[in-house]
Amino acid sequence: MISACIARLISTFSGLKLQALISAQIDAKNCLEWGEKITKEEYFDEIESIHPIHSRLKDEPDFFVGEIYYSSIKNLIISFSSTLEFFLKDSIRLNMMRNYTLLKKGLIESKFTINPKDIVDCKDIEEIRLKYILNLSEHICSGELWKNKLKKYIKLLSLPDELWKDSINNRIDSIWEARNDIAHANTRGLTLNYDNKKYNYNSNMGVTEYTQFALLFIKLVDDAIDHLSQVDKLSLDKWKTTDATLLYRK
Repeated sequence: MISACIARLISTFSGLKLQALISAQIDAKNCLEWGEKITKEEYFDEIESIHPIHSRLKDEPDFFVGEIYYSSIKNLIISFSSTLEFFLKDSIRLNMMRNYTLLKKGLIESKFTINPKDIVDCKDIEEIRLKYILNLSEHICSGELWKNKLKKYIKLLSLPDELWKDSINNRIDSIWEARNDIAHANTRGLTLNYDNKKYNYNSNMGVTEYTQFALLFIKLVDDAIDHLSQVDKLSLDKWKTTDATLLYRK
């Protein structure tokens, strides 16, 4: 049995893998054809701000290919990391909704204080439970790199430490560090330290460098799916359904 959480992750990751491969098919000829197609659109004359870069596309299509490759890498990294983080939040919420003992454990270990206003003003106890389930999932998954997020998740759900100690989490953190560089450093190049190798990417890359990243990325995604499928199964086995009222609320 798998949960809806891991099913959502697999579905999103399938799209990312296809996106990675499709972007590898882009070349100067494609860009010139698309540029020509754009000029025939009714809106083209109205958006004059795009005309200078469009002119450069016609003169230097290879420049734009590199820009697309680099943009694709950044988008894949950001989407990959955000999907992983959402999986942890999603899984925490599901398991707490299935079993209020886990909710109580989370409140105690996180030292969450129940707002007196919630107790007095809220007429539905399920609304209070849902509020603190959402708050806890955000709190537990906040900040830090992937491995530390997963470690907190594993501790909360009382799962084996081997799950966060597995070497795949170091590989994911290599991507996570690149994601932080994209979000905060805003540099023109990106360095990926992955499996004791250093990869450099920028808007001047060609199809060989991009394809190298795409294949590396797809292998990591597949390994991440295998690893988190195991995490998902163990969490469902550990926290059996005892309180499912929140799952059936309209």
